[in-house]
Amino acid sequence: MKPTKIWSLATYLIAAAVFAFVLAHAFVTRGFAVPVSPINLPITLFSVGIALGFLAIPMARYRKALKEATKNVKRVPPLYAFRVVVLAKATSIAGSLFLGWHIGILLVQLTLPTITPAIGFSILGAAASVVTTVIAVVVEHLFRIPPDLNDTIEGTPA
Repeated sequence: MKPTKIWSLATYLIAAAVFAFVLAHAFVTRGFAVPVSPINLPITLFSVGIALGFLAIPMARYRKALKEATKNVKRVPPLYAFRVVVLAKATSIAGSLFLGWHIGILLVQLTLPTITPAIGFSILGAAASVVTTVIAVVVEHLFRIPPDLNDTIEGTPA
C-alpha cells in the first residue's frame, strides 16, 4: 500500500469544496436553506482523530525503544499495524472530504447578504476536519517502515 500523498488529499478537498459550493448555491437560489452540519459532526470527527492518535501509541513506544537500542523491544503485531495504517489512510481521506465540504458551505455562507449564526458550525466542522486529517497523516507516517541501513537506496551507486 502506497502512502497517502498530500496532493491526493488536496484533490479530494478541492473536489468536495466545489461540489458543496455548487450544491449549496443551487439550494439557496431555489429558496432553500444552506445545508449546515449538525454539532455532532465536528465532535465525532475530533473524537475519531483522538482515538486514532491513541491507537498509534504502541508504535511510538516501539520506535522510541528502537532509538534507545534497548534489548527487550516488544514489536507491534503486524496485523495491528496494518489495521491502524488502513484506518489512518481512510481517516485522512474522509477528513479531507469533510474539510472540502465545510469550506464550500462556508464560502456560500460568506456570499449571502446576511451572516447567520450557522457559520460557526461550518468553521467548527472545518477545524475538526483539519485536526482529524493532520492526526491521520502523522499516524500513517509513524507506521511507515524505515529503510534498512544495509540496503542501497534506489538510484544511488552501491
